[in-house]
Amino acid sequence: KQYVAFEDQRTRPARDLLAAIPTPEARTVVDIGCGPGNSTELLVQRFPGAKVSGLDSSADMIDAARKRLPDLRFAVAEIDKWADAGPFDVIFANAVLQWVPDHATLLPALARKLSAGGSLAIQMPDNLNEPSHRLMREVAANGPWASKLSGAAGQRTDMASASDYFSMLRPHCARVDVWRTTYHHQRSGGAAGVVEWFKG
Repeated sequence: KQYVAFEDQRTRPARDLLAAIPTPEARTVVDIGCGPGNSTELLVQRFPGAKVSGLDSSADMIDAARKRLPDLRFAVAEIDKWADAGPFDVIFANAVLQWVPDHATLLPALARKLSAGGSLAIQMPDNLNEPSHRLMREVAANGPWASKLSGAAGQRTDMASASDYFSMLRPHCARVDVWRTTYHHQRSGGAAGVVEWFKG
């Protein structure tokens, strides 16, 4: 429920990523880390004739995606253990791979699942060292609640540089396009509004 409270703003990076996919038509599309299906729905709209599927490590998210898009196939799966070899015309990964380690191994493995001319579209929030996230980690690590919160937030993978990601993908892709976008979200309600944003 909290996850979709700001769905329009949270989906904007997915819309921007989708607009940059150069694959004009697709038969097979997969949304890895599909969450409640908001990005999957965008893929269905962009590729209306395609067989679109989704996977996520959270059973609750998959349940929400199935309710939202009952005609599609969704599966609970860990991305780094995902066995489907494809091939896929589009592999879409919005705001998920920051939770998966070893990008130097993972990204080429995903690229190998593409059909000829296919697109691997990835968006990762690079906000781990922003003041908000540093402060959240500091608060979680200190005070009377530290023992209860220890490890609760999961481990984020440190982002590589844009040139490192280019180097990881270049041997496996005909074209690599890497860019950085900063989104500024206006919040009302002062500090409470900011807290609501980060709760989801």
